[in-house]
Amino acid sequence: MQDLVAAFESQFAQKQFSAASVTLKQLLKDYPDDLQLQVLLARFYDATGKPEKAETIYRNLLRSQTQSKLLNQARQGLKAIEDAEIKQRKDRIAKALGILGGESQGLLAVRPIAPEVRDRIVEKFARIFRLDLYSAKFKLPSRNLKILRTGTVAEMQVYAEELNSIDIPARAVSLDAIAKIAVYNIDYFELPSIHQVHAIHNDGAIAFRLDEVKARVEGIIPTFGQVVTVDAKHKLVWKDQILDRVRFCDFHIPERNCILRFHDNHYKFDRGMQLQVKKSLDHLAPTVQERWVALMQWVEQSFPEVPVHNDFTPFADMAMAYSETLKEIEHHIDLLRHKPSLWDNCFQLFSGMIFLDR
Repeated sequence: MQDLVAAFESQFAQKQFSAASVTLKQLLKDYPDDLQLQVLLARFYDATGKPEKAETIYRNLLRSQTQSKLLNQARQGLKAIEDAEIKQRKDRIAKALGILGGESQGLLAVRPIAPEVRDRIVEKFARIFRLDLYSAKFKLPSRNLKILRTGTVAEMQVYAEELNSIDIPARAVSLDAIAKIAVYNIDYFELPSIHQVHAIHNDGAIAFRLDEVKARVEGIIPTFGQVVTVDAKHKLVWKDQILDRVRFCDFHIPERNCILRFHDNHYKFDRGMQLQVKKSLDHLAPTVQERWVALMQWVEQSFPEVPVHNDFTPFADMAMAYSETLKEIEHHIDLLRHKPSLWDNCFQLFSGMIFLDR
């Protein structure tokens, strides 16, 4: 056996992999129960471009063995595989930086992953980001779009490609690309014909066909104000509190690289097209909420096939952790506030990411 092992080591060192394969097969045939040969097999797989098979062997040894020598060899083998992956990733990032440039910032976004897929890919995901399995399971989204990290677009692109290769739906999002989307705050709509709409805004009007709208994004953005409350010591104190929740809707028109944005705190219901409004009290004028409901019913009827994205709130709850990135985003939100709110930036990011994801 020792002669064959020595022959294998010599062939392996000289990268004579065909000869080493023949020698290793003979060893495994003659000594099938020798676990040390499993280490040789794992090393052979790793050296011949099959690190996933090598990793499986190493992990099986870690789970099933107690011999310190085998355990150390398995740990060293896994570390070598991880180190090689890190180096390859750094090389790809460096190449991408040369192509895309190093200044452009972005983020890495992942769409929800089905439970059966999560169980299959969680170990690979954990290795990519050097996480323990519990943390990896927590980071993988199950219901809503999630941001995994921020950095240069080049770096995020490399991570996205790596995640996609293991069936995780990830993409790199460029903040510069979002900034290039034109956003128009709409005052009201006019209907010159059954298939065309005029969107009136401060700087003029945009005429568009119904079939140009490819996506719709809805969200509720809170407005805050200072109110006087009584604290635990029965003293009057000023405190920020939610004063209103404003309903937003974005129409995405990718052919013109623009978003038409309107909300119930600004839309001029008394101008443009007039809709039949269902009122709760016949003797009173309809409320803003009732008018908004009528407007959204028209939207539903006019764009029945357009995808609707209305899970903004859970996205915002998650994205607020990336405050420095959010501050870099111009939000195009025209709400009156006594101080800035990252909710505005977050909605622009959410809508912009969906706009670019096509």
